[in-house]
Amino acid sequence: MHEVSSKTRQTGIDAERKRSVALVVGREPSLHSAFLAIEPFRAANRVSKSALFSIDFLAADPATPPASMDIAFPMTATFEERRKFDLVILLVSYSVADEAKGKLFGWLRRQSAAGAHLCGTDTGPLLLAEAGLLDGYDATCHWTAMASLKELSANTRIVEQLYLIDRNRSTCAGQAASLDYSMAMLRHMCGDALYHLVGNELIYTAPRSAELRQREIVNPQPFMTNPILSRAQRIMQETVESPLGIETVAERCGISVRELQYLFQRHLNTSPKKRYIALRLQHAKELVLYSSMSIRETGLASGFATPSAYYRAFVAFFQTNPQEYRNAFAKKSTIYGRNLY
Repeated sequence: MHEVSSKTRQTGIDAERKRSVALVVGREPSLHSAFLAIEPFRAANRVSKSALFSIDFLAADPATPPASMDIAFPMTATFEERRKFDLVILLVSYSVADEAKGKLFGWLRRQSAAGAHLCGTDTGPLLLAEAGLLDGYDATCHWTAMASLKELSANTRIVEQLYLIDRNRSTCAGQAASLDYSMAMLRHMCGDALYHLVGNELIYTAPRSAELRQREIVNPQPFMTNPILSRAQRIMQETVESPLGIETVAERCGISVRELQYLFQRHLNTSPKKRYIALRLQHAKELVLYSSMSIRETGLASGFATPSAYYRAFVAFFQTNPQEYRNAFAKKSTIYGRNLY
């Protein structure tokens, strides 16, 4: 173990001030996300040999105490208490009952008014948005809930990345990104010295940038080795809702259509047009599964001008139509959750 050196005090950050963290947990939480979210603060207590951080657990829905794999979380605080926390982390993986949202939202608003930094993790940002606590902020969430978050957040810029800290709000994708986020918050609150000591304690030697995308491209090698393919892929991903012509994609890549077709065929064994349609259909699938849009709206939001064109393309790609795909997923959701709004 190492002690915090005097260098920390020279940064102008009050590294020794006692701080309080509240982890508000939904039903059947990811143990991985929960433990990674709080471990940097526990480690800070160990390496500093002082109680720099107090950590409390609250149930997002007191009627459904959080537990996972028969492991129950110890609830150490309630929404009725008038305690103010420095950092509130709302970790929710599945939906919260409507009848529980009133108390949860009221408590979050009181914490915000008292100066707490609010963080939504996994699908927690959807609840912050529904409570009106993300208006005017940039935000992210777990990629499976991105479509729902966009629906709930007309005044929020939604981006897919590991985590995002915007003034007194944070949002995080959860899972492994929980550690990246909490380490970044530790650094923000306590400075570099304690951050590096905790990093050594946790063997956290390769921190990831907040801006990294949550998902890797399948078969990424061609995109890593060929910058034109990488640019074409990015252009296609950014325009799935309003597709461009292949001529325009080639022009933006600075090459001819024939050259673009050659690169896609050589490295990916497909054409630019087929790749573009596949990306649009993957986007449509996410909307079908994770949003409350009508089937027709999911097609329009994926760049298909007519329902018939959308249905034909969807069936050809997924071997079933969008409505059947949604219905089958809804049955699985009673077991696995994730289909939230």
